[in-house]
Amino acid sequence: MKNVFIETSNVSTFRSAIRTVEDTEKGQPGLVVASGRAGRGKTMATQNYHALHGGIYLRAWEGWTQTAFLQALCFEVCGLRPRSANSCKRKVMETIDREPQTIFIDEADRLNIGRIEDLRDIHDETGAPIVIVGEEEILGLLGERRRIWSRVTQQVEFGPVVDEDVALFGLDAADLDIDAVACRQIVQKADGDFRLVRNIIQALEQVATARETQTVTSAMVGDVLKQRKWGHK
Repeated sequence: MKNVFIETSNVSTFRSAIRTVEDTEKGQPGLVVASGRAGRGKTMATQNYHALHGGIYLRAWEGWTQTAFLQALCFEVCGLRPRSANSCKRKVMETIDREPQTIFIDEADRLNIGRIEDLRDIHDETGAPIVIVGEEEILGLLGERRRIWSRVTQQVEFGPVVDEDVALFGLDAADLDIDAVACRQIVQKADGDFRLVRNIIQALEQVATARETQTVTSAMVGDVLKQRKWGHK
């Protein structure tokens, strides 16, 4: 199966939100918050945008202290790891001031509120757009502080995979023509999880190759779904 990236409605909305805060001529800076359940494609969309347009990408680690977080961010920004949290933050601000860039923080729901306050400081001092990506819990975390939530100018919710996403992914990634009923079966089994859709289509590709066909029917999907436990009822 080919490694492809498809333009879902979630991805289109996400890209539009980032472009809005990056449009300095219209003066709409702020924080972008992208949230949704695991498996909805948030990380893939973030990494794809970063790969195409640049910026700073950082994946949060569980239990990061302020110093550990800011050292990791500072290293991504300018290749340095000052010893103190304050020195790291100042270095980040100085570099972003000289070379404006968008900052992407993935899995941000793993951070505590203090680290979000650090990001707020960086945004306030530099005007840099900051994209905060995480599971649904991130909304509650940001909502704890009015001064943070008031800076959120774009909010994107990654919804579940839809039939059209399955059909497009099957065609692009595996050259499979998945009929409408089969797409619906896959969506229902995956329960909105794009990772699970990928796994199912990979199994379908193997079956289709063995049967020397590129057409996926409802019966074929039924056979594949019986082969193993797929994680959702």
